[in-house]
Amino acid sequence: MGWTLQQPRSRHLLLLFITFATCITFVFISKSDTRDLYDHSSVTYKMAEMEMRVDHLTRLYELKDKDVQELIKHFSSVLKTIVKSLNVSVSEDIESLMIAYNKSVEMVRSPMAHFDVYTFLPHLRSHENYLRPLILHSGGRNAVSMVFGVPTVRRQQQTYLIQTLINIISNMNQTEQKDSLIVVMIGEIDQQYLQQVTAEIKNRLPEAVNSGLVDIIAPSPEYYPDFSKLRITLGDSEDRVRWRSKQNLDYVFLMMYCQPKGSFYVQLEDDVVAKPQFHTIMKKTALQRIADGQEWFILDFCRLGFIGKMMRCSDLPWLIQFIVMFYNDKPGDWLLDGMMETKACNLEKDLRDCRKRKDEIWVTFRPSLFQHIGTRSSLNGKIQLLKDSLFKKSVNVKRINKIKGK
Repeated sequence: MGWTLQQPRSRHLLLLFITFATCITFVFISKSDTRDLYDHSSVTYKMAEMEMRVDHLTRLYELKDKDVQELIKHFSSVLKTIVKSLNVSVSEDIESLMIAYNKSVEMVRSPMAHFDVYTFLPHLRSHENYLRPLILHSGGRNAVSMVFGVPTVRRQQQTYLIQTLINIISNMNQTEQKDSLIVVMIGEIDQQYLQQVTAEIKNRLPEAVNSGLVDIIAPSPEYYPDFSKLRITLGDSEDRVRWRSKQNLDYVFLMMYCQPKGSFYVQLEDDVVAKPQFHTIMKKTALQRIADGQEWFILDFCRLGFIGKMMRCSDLPWLIQFIVMFYNDKPGDWLLDGMMETKACNLEKDLRDCRKRKDEIWVTFRPSLFQHIGTRSSLNGKIQLLKDSLFKKSVNVKRINKIKGK
């Protein structure tokens, strides 16, 4: 999407990863005399994070050299084998190697991935620059664990964006903030309004903006198709079809920008609040499932709509492509459900079997970590009073501590 970078030569990448693997092996062997300090759960957790990051790198960059592909593909399994064979304590060393990984990933990272949007948005075919985001502010932060996408649009009456951002940031400690990126995508083309919202965010949240925690982007005015030519679907009014179709395209643009920025993506809205420690709980939950070898596609931390849906950034292309294909047909959260049903369900089985299979890859966390606070929808005249009843319940401290121990 948009930008491209000149690809490094395969031999340079091969040298990079051979050197990286050699350094790790050396560190593990050099620590073989500290077996009494070995913490199995800590190493397992660190290895899960490394495995997830290597998987993310592999999917971001499709290499032509088969040797390099195989080296990256089996990198995490080799590390895990080494750890099991050498009963050593390596947590501090893995931390330093993670930093080295974050630096090396920039060599092969493309700022925005390429997706086949032109078939379904043909007006973009001859104008690839229309997919370039308007960067209203960016600190250039990359290689974080958590990327939070916050789409926002002009509302006729009350706006909740600043309240939402303040709440999200205040419920993260300094360590969590440094490991996060919040991307605010303003789905408007009015330049005056874009500058107004950007200035308000900078004025109200100067520390977050200056530290690189918050990126602010907007689409090119030419990104959107001619909404007057949309098909009327689901028996909805023309205004509602236009509203939800544009919302879907806003999701797509936001996800395409966020996809190469980190390891996990969390979809939020501009009218939500969060529980304290939500970042740590979400990250630990994901890494625990990875370490345990449990399959998942979505970790769901709010029962309402698209709020609190967490995915691997490397899995986002599946959802992006699905929404692009059917953006005119259904709301985004319905499309997400449809994609999961397509992935999980056997048409020869009954609905109960389908639900069971979906629940295996769409995992719901209780209690909810996010709550919807808006009452005025971005669709003019629509009142939205939905609340997640599970948000009121307190978080199970024992469960959090168990996750933290991983």
